[in-house]
Amino acid sequence: MYYKLLALDIDDTILNDEQKITPRVKSAVQKALSLGVYVVLCTGRTKKGALRFYNELELDTLFAVSGGAQIYNATGALLFQEYIDTSIVKELLSFAYGKNIHAQVYIDGELVFKERNAHAEKYERLYGFPGIEVPDIMRMQNINTPKVLFVVEEDKIAAVQEKTGKLFPRLKIVRSKPEYLEFVSPNVNKGSALEFIASYYDIKRERIIAIGDSQIDVPMIKYAGLGVAVKNAAPDVKKAADYICASNTDEGAADVIEKYILEDFNEIQAEN
Repeated sequence: MYYKLLALDIDDTILNDEQKITPRVKSAVQKALSLGVYVVLCTGRTKKGALRFYNELELDTLFAVSGGAQIYNATGALLFQEYIDTSIVKELLSFAYGKNIHAQVYIDGELVFKERNAHAEKYERLYGFPGIEVPDIMRMQNINTPKVLFVVEEDKIAAVQEKTGKLFPRLKIVRSKPEYLEFVSPNVNKGSALEFIASYYDIKRERIIAIGDSQIDVPMIKYAGLGVAVKNAAPDVKKAADYICASNTDEGAADVIEKYILEDFNEIQAEN
């Protein structure tokens, strides 16, 4: 099978534990691009948080951000977007503040939170850009955001996910990191985003590889012809995958590209 589209999660998938793309991973991506493979990023990050790595990999393809709630092209034009109903956003924030949970929203690509605390500062360091503190966020008339994120201690996140699932049945609720709980509109996920991108490029799903590590990646892993989980992925992600590659620290994404794209291409060329 000659794969034509490669969908990559960013955090804990193509980034190592130092939050860097290694030269080998970048080289593998560049080689795939040179063969005409569409390499796309599908991430929970905002556009602002994703662009650094998009540019580093020298991509010119579509990319999905905010867990699939927004899709952009190479010029930065917005091709798809779905906000959460603003009344539900306020209900989510009210729930979080009542439980002393750090919550943040994404307005015009900017990270926004009620107060800067240790959770906010850790997120800022991890994602590489500062957020905006808005103490009166609940007084905003409309909070137009594609995603709300809670930061919850690992030993409590399952209970919070279960509780919010009952309180907000109209939302899609998934984990993107062990302590991150993300809320998006019910029809939005990385799988639907990948389907949109595949349709844009007229590529059948059996010719797609998707690689990820967390709950938020499961829909795209299931949609792809070859769904891959890195070794450091959560157990339910591995269960959903067709193949488990090496971890993010061991450049598993490069292994997949070399095995399933570069080697397959060379074999096809040799046969011809």
